[in-house]
Amino acid sequence: MAKVIALVDGFNMYHALDQRGHLGTYPYRRFKWINYRKLAACFVPRADSITAVKWFTAECPWKGRAGEQKRIRHRALIRANRSEDVEVVNGYFRPVTKTQRLILPRGLIQYETYEEKRSDVALAVTLASLALQQAYDKAVLITADSDMIPAVQEAKRAHSGGMIINAVPIERRARALANYVDQQISMRQKHLALSQFPDHLELPTGRALDRPIEWT
Repeated sequence: MAKVIALVDGFNMYHALDQRGHLGTYPYRRFKWINYRKLAACFVPRADSITAVKWFTAECPWKGRAGEQKRIRHRALIRANRSEDVEVVNGYFRPVTKTQRLILPRGLIQYETYEEKRSDVALAVTLASLALQQAYDKAVLITADSDMIPAVQEAKRAHSGGMIINAVPIERRARALANYVDQQISMRQKHLALSQFPDHLELPTGRALDRPIEWT
């Protein structure tokens, strides 16, 4: 029985589930009510023991009613995953001013937006730290971000006996990462379907959560 830890790149997963399909629809939004412990279990044998799941994310900063609704859904998903002993590692969004060049009419415009910070660095540092502690037999890395390559290299140097499995979010590609991990698995719709919380979830605290209507 192998000891398994799972590290989830929350924004890689979010954008994979939020992408538009070739028919102009959003086929994976209904899978956002996701249990990350169950998802991680899809990529290792049943006999293995998942000792820790860490989900790296950040709360949406967008203003207005739409932004508030996103935060409500996100907080519900956090509560649901915490009930499954998933550790939530929060980054943050920083306001930035960006410049974009226009072709017609020619010129430059500036606009205000947000950039997510810390999550990918926190994931990389955590992987390297766990490797130094030899805290796993297998690490399931759920991401398609090639920026994780240096962290994977360091983890392999620190813990050569530890296996790193890269689970690539649905319809994403991670060809560069494939050269550095021990195994790469493409996420399929069946994995997402098997990893959903029930539509009505009773928490150990006695509270209940319902799947957001936008994710049905």
